[in-house]
Amino acid sequence: MFVLKSASPRRKQILSDLGFLFLIQPEHIDESQYKNENPLEYLERMVHSKLGDLFEPYNLYLACDTIVVHKNEILHKPVDEVDAFRILKYLSGKEHSVFSGAVLRNGSGSDFFYEETLIQFKDWNDSEIQTYIKEYNPFDKAGSYGIQDKNGPVKMWKGSYLNVLGFPFRSFLARHELWIRSWEDGFMRKD
Repeated sequence: MFVLKSASPRRKQILSDLGFLFLIQPEHIDESQYKNENPLEYLERMVHSKLGDLFEPYNLYLACDTIVVHKNEILHKPVDEVDAFRILKYLSGKEHSVFSGAVLRNGSGSDFFYEETLIQFKDWNDSEIQTYIKEYNPFDKAGSYGIQDKNGPVKMWKGSYLNVLGFPFRSFLARHELWIRSWEDGFMRKD
């Protein structure tokens, strides 16, 4: 069985569009960042934490997380409207990175991977930021925005669009066949 350890509707949609059949079993974890923890260390720790401790050796698990980073600082999901405004104002007119990381795990081991996409924001005034927040309520999104939002803050990007949606698609495709084959071999041995 293929198990997605995420409640993200965007990840669910991407995997469904690819034709995968899977169960959704999100793991609810503390997403606090440790003092002096760099962004990629944090990302790897989060995706491994989202796997949880309990797993069936004949299942294939996928856990993911996405972070927005500017000047080596992670801009987490906003806690409220004021925080969302602060983040969007800070990023206005600037370039930043979006990292999506994932881990595939089965009975024989796990594989962490990630991708980076560069994002250039429009230079927004306060009124545009407030209108965006009211219209899109970006409180469940790292960096307080969604790349898919019509009339959103993203001016352009370099890299994978799906990575910004929260799924390191290219890296997943590069390794999923090997993992599926390994999982199927293990499943066949079970019987």
